[in-house]
Amino acid sequence: MKILIAEDDAISRRLLETILRKWGYEVVVAQDGGKAWEELQKEDAPRLAILDWMMPEMDGVEVCGKVRDRTDSPYVYILLLSAKSQREDLVKGMESGADDYITKPFDANELKVRLRAGRRILDLQTQLMSAQEALRDQAARDPLTGIWNRNAIFDIFRRELTRAERERTQLAIVMIDIDHFKNLNDT
Repeated sequence: MKILIAEDDAISRRLLETILRKWGYEVVVAQDGGKAWEELQKEDAPRLAILDWMMPEMDGVEVCGKVRDRTDSPYVYILLLSAKSQREDLVKGMESGADDYITKPFDANELKVRLRAGRRILDLQTQLMSAQEALRDQAARDPLTGIWNRNAIFDIFRRELTRAERERTQLAIVMIDIDHFKNLNDT
């Protein structure tokens, strides 16, 4: 699994990168919040991110807020990393949209279990999205033939009619009647 590290301190960044590679992660590195935001906007962006709170250009809380403002992308599990350990800081970080929080200097075993929890959440979200898509497809198709049902056909027709009007193009409709379909259906 691909993971983003956004850390401006070179030593901490290298330590994190080494540990994560040892655990089998594919690591993407950013030295500041701006670069982290760029990486998270890419088509194949990591779905796990460790963001340092205090970074140049854009801090981890800002990056987290920008990620949460997007609604068209897959979910990104964000772990906020900071030297700040006051309760107010924890609340602020979590309210920005972070999924978890770990303080520096971090314990490698604690990081490992928090990342494992993040992976589990991402796996569950992927399963949920697949199940939703399967149900959506099942609700739109005839179970016997696999062709679109009446509601789906009319939805597609309305969408294509709107597109044809918008693009000023022609639209053709073909209707097929299968003789004795009931016999086919019964067998």
